[in-house]
Amino acid sequence: MARLTVHTPFNIDLEFAVAPIFKRGAAYGIDLLITAIFAFVMTSTVLDKASELDDLLEASQLFLVVLPIYLYHLVCELLMNGQSLGKKIMRIRVVNESGNAASTSQFLLRWILSIPNLASVGVAYYLLTMPVVVLAVGILALPDIISMAISETGKRIGDRAANTVVIDLRYQTNIEHTIFREVGTQTDYVPKFPEVMQLTDKDINTLRNLLSQKRTSDLDLYVDRVARRIEDVLKIHNNSMDPYYFFEELLHDYNFITQQKSNRS
Repeated sequence: MARLTVHTPFNIDLEFAVAPIFKRGAAYGIDLLITAIFAFVMTSTVLDKASELDDLLEASQLFLVVLPIYLYHLVCELLMNGQSLGKKIMRIRVVNESGNAASTSQFLLRWILSIPNLASVGVAYYLLTMPVVVLAVGILALPDIISMAISETGKRIGDRAANTVVIDLRYQTNIEHTIFREVGTQTDYVPKFPEVMQLTDKDINTLRNLLSQKRTSDLDLYVDRVARRIEDVLKIHNNSMDPYYFFEELLHDYNFITQQKSNRS
């Protein structure tokens, strides 16, 4: 299975499994079925009545069927954090190359460059009466299929232009499982222990793991010994006298300093 590797400012590589072509195809098929059902319902109800008024029929088809189907993928991905209904069912999602949520402009660009999405209007509208149109969409989708096949991260043409990738959420690595912590936008904050940068990522991750464990008397003794060792190595003093709070401060300062360096680079 292809993987997208993202290197974080904390020297930790996050891995995301790239959604395989068959899952993307299945998601597209589900979306196609949803839009086909929508087109059938609208045609047999609203448009059926509009057919009695020839002047309204063409406008009704455009605004009530064609445009909603054409905008379906873009609107869904904007409102559902990179997922359409089909993608949600198949547990795949569009993200940017950093593994974060894609921007509005990225969603817009990949949507504009999606020939199958454009063709899906015709397929959805005529699916029940003209199945041969499905073959036409398959032919139109060949450039995207070839692009995904030769790309290490399964990118179609729109993904290449927008710098996005579709990942499989079942194998997603969460940055919250690392030493990352959100420190906000405290521009006037002054780290209490800048010496913490002398510790390695492994050391910091050990502190995080200690804080996540259930407190026991044995753990308290061990944490106290670790805190004293850190004070000796870094030549700092824990004024709070609480080793757990001390570790929290160290983690906060480490993340703050690291993120400040990342923002400046």
